[in-house]
Amino acid sequence: MSTVAPKRAVAGFDSATALLRAVSLALRGKRFEVLGQGRLAAVPLRLSRLLPEGLRTQLYRISGAAEGVTPEMLASIDMQQVAAWMVGHYGEWPPQYPAAVIGSSNGAMAHLCAAGGIPWLPQTMLVPVRWAGNDPDRPARAADFGAAAAQPLLANNPDVVLHHMHDGNQDRLMIDLMTYFRLKWRQLPRAYEEFLATRVMPGGPIIVVDCGLSWPVTRIGDRHVFQTGAYGGLRPDEYLGGSPRVAEFLAAQGSPLSAFDAPAADSHAPEAEWGFAPALGDSIDRWAAAHGHPVYRIRFPDPHGLSATVADMHRGWLRAADRPARRLLVESFVLVDPVGVNEGGIVPFWTAFPVRDALRAVTEYLQDRHYTDVDVLLFPHGVNSAGIAGPDDWLGLREYGRSVRLPATDTARYPADFAALATYSSAIPTGDRQLRVSVRKILEQLGHARTA
Repeated sequence: MSTVAPKRAVAGFDSATALLRAVSLALRGKRFEVLGQGRLAAVPLRLSRLLPEGLRTQLYRISGAAEGVTPEMLASIDMQQVAAWMVGHYGEWPPQYPAAVIGSSNGAMAHLCAAGGIPWLPQTMLVPVRWAGNDPDRPARAADFGAAAAQPLLANNPDVVLHHMHDGNQDRLMIDLMTYFRLKWRQLPRAYEEFLATRVMPGGPIIVVDCGLSWPVTRIGDRHVFQTGAYGGLRPDEYLGGSPRVAEFLAAQGSPLSAFDAPAADSHAPEAEWGFAPALGDSIDRWAAAHGHPVYRIRFPDPHGLSATVADMHRGWLRAADRPARRLLVESFVLVDPVGVNEGGIVPFWTAFPVRDALRAVTEYLQDRHYTDVDVLLFPHGVNSAGIAGPDDWLGLREYGRSVRLPATDTARYPADFAALATYSSAIPTGDRQLRVSVRKILEQLGHARTA
């Protein structure tokens, strides 16, 4: 059997691939519109608003599953080729960059990469696996499926660890017909090493994005863990042991269960999507020491840990350039546009998902900062998940005396308002002055920790 093409093996809708596209486009001065999929992709998304909710969500499920590989294809996935495909997003120009960023997916960091002209390469990649027998409410069944299906993938790819993730709350629609295999590099792949050796200036810093978020897991094998739930609207203990919120949510979904049927957790590991696995950091340190590059590690406890800092950095840069910096854009998951934000003189505050923890982070940020306008982008995941912060919750930010809008959201259709995936960039006005900031200034303002 021939090797599965990297673009076919890895999900296009995931945070890693979407933010990789966003950063690589930004370094070429291009905006990240329609998730980088091109204008033709916007047509069916916009037309989806003409459909009833049931049909919209059904199409969302089916289109997501279409990106998945079959279990039989797992034996033919070469993650080294996937790494080369990811590096290929940066083309051949410019010949060299002043630095490189490697590690956790993070939308706030994507903005820093855009401002500093720095490429980012992810540690984690999502391989979605088709499985019509998946049940969002029974993660234990998914763990058994993964234990049986994953061995050929792991045997052929010794440099990765599998974090099999099952979130029956926020990812409920997506995992109805597939399951999520998230793979983390535990050492630098060959393509990353070659990129660092040839495309980063001599002595240029390697910046490690180290999100410290961990999660209770069930260990399946030496390089294989199973994660019930995911960062967002529910706590780990609610996924594993139930709660009134879980019972209410499952009842609303018509489930016969009052709690998720989850396997017992017996260990902790970096969170599947956002957490950084330390083994890759060690590999980066060794390579950098051997090739004369300093390493700086940017550590933070959870995905929102950089958001306020990066927002303030952008506000300061705009003011230093005699630009007003009066408008805040709250981004959600992959609804980002680094070039549009920079050119438009907008301050970005990135959130991982439109949930109450994200709303709390934005609220805390706004308590002692003044913006005349606050626009909020809401990622549409299609289900009223437990812990979601809906349109009315976000509009409640008006109590701080600011103009608050949801410019890309049809509130009557949210969270099944999939047209927002095509219209979010229209919330950002066209500009003509892009921020450019030195790598040194970025590291100084982040309060970096140099590790090698």
